[in-house]
Amino acid sequence: MAEKATSVERVVQAGLLFDFYGGLLTAKQRQAVELYYLEDWSLSEIADREGVSRQAIFDLLQRSEKTMLEFEAKLGLVARFLKQQTTLTQLNQRLKIIYEKINEDNQIKKGLEEIFGELQRLIEI
Repeated sequence: MAEKATSVERVVQAGLLFDFYGGLLTAKQRQAVELYYLEDWSLSEIADREGVSRQAIFDLLQRSEKTMLEFEAKLGLVARFLKQQTTLTQLNQRLKIIYEKINEDNQIKKGLEEIFGELQRLIEI
């Protein structure tokens, strides 16, 4: 996840990292990340609210992002989550093809509908 990312990719990456590791940040770091990445506040708006310089907020966000990336490097929860999502999506697509081919067999159809329901719930989580 340490590759150079576009602005949108960086926001998505920060959001995912925050979902998994935000609770491990300090209260100040958590607040700054929430306002900047999730609420779309500018550095100046956050600085005004906190009564500090824009540079201080920039530095705080950089440290927060670095901390979350370090957690990811050690724990790999985001990578594992993304891999599971990919696997579940692929499995869902393959089962859908099978389902369409055996649509006329009611008992098999009912079983596959149950599996689809479970997969959809897992994907949505």
